[in-house]
Amino acid sequence: MFDVSVWKKLSRGPQVILLKDAAVISAFTGLQSGDHVVDAGAGSGFLACYLGSIVAPGGRAYSYEKRPEFAKLACRNVEKAGLQDVVEIKEKDVLEGIDEKGVDLVALDLADSPNALSQAFAALKPRGFCVGYLPHAEQVQSFVAEGLRVGFLQNQTLEVIHREMLVRKQGFRPENSGLLHTAYLSFLRKPLKT
Repeated sequence: MFDVSVWKKLSRGPQVILLKDAAVISAFTGLQSGDHVVDAGAGSGFLACYLGSIVAPGGRAYSYEKRPEFAKLACRNVEKAGLQDVVEIKEKDVLEGIDEKGVDLVALDLADSPNALSQAFAALKPRGFCVGYLPHAEQVQSFVAEGLRVGFLQNQTLEVIHREMLVRKQGFRPENSGLLHTAYLSFLRKPLKT
């Protein structure tokens, strides 16, 4: 079982994908132990650690990061999480290609995610998922349009809202604040036959 308290021990650099979004990525793609995944735009390595914890012990998570300082931070976080046998951080621009083939999932957290869709398509096995983590609606439109052009099927796009509830003797109501919009998750799927 993944120890969620690890999240509090990891160092933050660039924006991270939080548990609320990471969990939905794994749930809606059916990710499981033994799967092989690619994460592009490693940033601080939070998503790579989460995905690695799910695919362990028999699977692997490969995380691409083109910025050396972020790749180093992600490597340190992978070690803090104790996942160095499962997660590999690659200091490489995913737009130059994905080395792994026949993977189950490609997660793209890049400003230019649509430009990486042909690489994702080539890396995925049939029926594999590509998920875009996209903060803006216009990015979703570009991502889906390019995904369809490359050959993906559109699966779904959603937003995850996390809103805690205040439970007390005098009444039950939503908290005044919450973690609302972080990004849209856009799920594409490679067809069985291409």
